[in-house]
Amino acid sequence: MRKIMSRAGWPLVAFVLCLSVSAQEGGKVPVPERVKNSLDGLQKTRTANGIFHIQYRNAYFWALEKSVYVNVAFSADLDSDAAGMKERIKTQYDEQVAAEMKKVEEANKKIKKEEDKKKWEPAALAYPENFHNLYMRVLKAGQVIQEYRARIPFDGGATAYYSFGTILEPGDYDVLLDINRIDNTLDGTQIFSLKVPLLRLSDIMASGKALDFSAPVFYSEVKQLLQPEPLFTVVKDKYQNGPASLDFFPWADKPFRSSDRPILTFFVSGATMVQGAEPWNIAAVVEIRSGKETVTRFEAVKLTNPYFYQPIEFVKKSKEQSVPLAAGEYVLAIEFKDDNPGGQAKGTLQIPFKIAE
Repeated sequence: MRKIMSRAGWPLVAFVLCLSVSAQEGGKVPVPERVKNSLDGLQKTRTANGIFHIQYRNAYFWALEKSVYVNVAFSADLDSDAAGMKERIKTQYDEQVAAEMKKVEEANKKIKKEEDKKKWEPAALAYPENFHNLYMRVLKAGQVIQEYRARIPFDGGATAYYSFGTILEPGDYDVLLDINRIDNTLDGTQIFSLKVPLLRLSDIMASGKALDFSAPVFYSEVKQLLQPEPLFTVVKDKYQNGPASLDFFPWADKPFRSSDRPILTFFVSGATMVQGAEPWNIAAVVEIRSGKETVTRFEAVKLTNPYFYQPIEFVKKSKEQSVPLAAGEYVLAIEFKDDNPGGQAKGTLQIPFKIAE
C-alpha cells in the first residue's frame, strides 16, 4: 500500500484548496432565458417533457478550506436520442445535397459546351461533437446561487452515467437540471435535493474525542489530467475533479475478484493537526476478516493527511506465503489512531465486501 501526495508535497486536500477559486469563478455561464423558470415552472416542464428520465444517482464530496467540492452523477437516456439525431442530420444532409444537385443539373441543361458545365461536389457530412446540452441551477432557501451550462459528451458507447462537479458550502440545496437537444426540439428536466455534509478542510482539521469517516468509495483507476478544463464541464463514466486535476473512475457495481486491486478512499476527521511538513500523523492498520477470524493483517500505514487513499490487495497472508482470497464474504476492518502529540482519538471503519466466484 502507498500514500498519494500532491506534486507540491502538501497533502492533497491542501493542493485542491489552492485551485478551487479560479475553477469556480472561471466556469460560470448564464443559463439561457428559456430555462430560467420558477421552481413550479420546471416541475411542470418535467411532467410535460420528461423524455430523458434523468435520475440522480450519487454524490462524492471533496474537501476545501471553506466549502466542499461536490461531484454529482446522473443518468440520462441520451444514446438512442443521439442516434436519432444523427439519422435526422443525415436525412437533412441528403435532402440538401439532392436539392443542390438538381439545381446544378437544371443549370447544365442550358449549357451546350461540356467544358462550360458546372461541376459541384458536396462537402463531407460532419456530425457535431455533442447532441445535448445541460443547464444546471443550484438553489438554497429558494434563491439561485449558481447557474452553469455545459455540453454533454457523446462517443457512441454504452452510457453508465454522466457527472459534473461544483463547489458548495455545507447545507441543504435543490439542484435543477435541464437537458435539451442542440436543435431545441426536445428537453427533459429533473429536480432533486442535495445535502452537503460538513466536509470542509476546517471541519476535518478540528480535533475530536473520536475519529470519524466519510463514506468509503472504491475506484478502479485514478488518472492525472494533462489538460484540465477550467470551465463547468460534464464528463462521461467518471468523476472529474477540476481543482485537483484528477479523473476518478468509480468501481461502481462490478463484483470484486481476488486479482483486483481497487483503490479505497475516504476522509478522516477528528485527528489533531500540528504545524510542519507532516501536519497529521494517523496510524492505520488494515485487516481482512472472515467472520471472527483475521485472515490478513497488512503493515501499518502512516497518514500525514486526513485522506485515506490506498490500493487494496485481496490476499490471505500467513508467515510462509500470500494466496488470493477464496470466493466468499469478508470485512475490511481499518483501525485508526491519532499519533500526533496531544492526539488520543481512535476509530474503526468496517467495510463488508464479497469476492465473486
